[in-house]
Amino acid sequence: MESDEPPREVRYDLEEALELLAALEDAGSALVASDHLAVVVQLEEQIAILSRKLGFDHPFGGGDGR
Repeated sequence: MESDEPPREVRYDLEEALELLAALEDAGSALVASDHLAVVVQLEEQIAILSRKLGFDHPFGGGDGR
């Protein structure tokens, strides 16, 4: 019997995770260009989380944004 609840965990292989990260970064760049600041802040947070999980440095220069 399948549950109506979403799974507690979703796994991506490295290729999928890198594609997701690239798509998020592209979306962030498009939003910055269109001046949608609130959405950009939320997206940057998710990009930073995924980048750290993949072992990359903070994509925006560090925790203080520099």
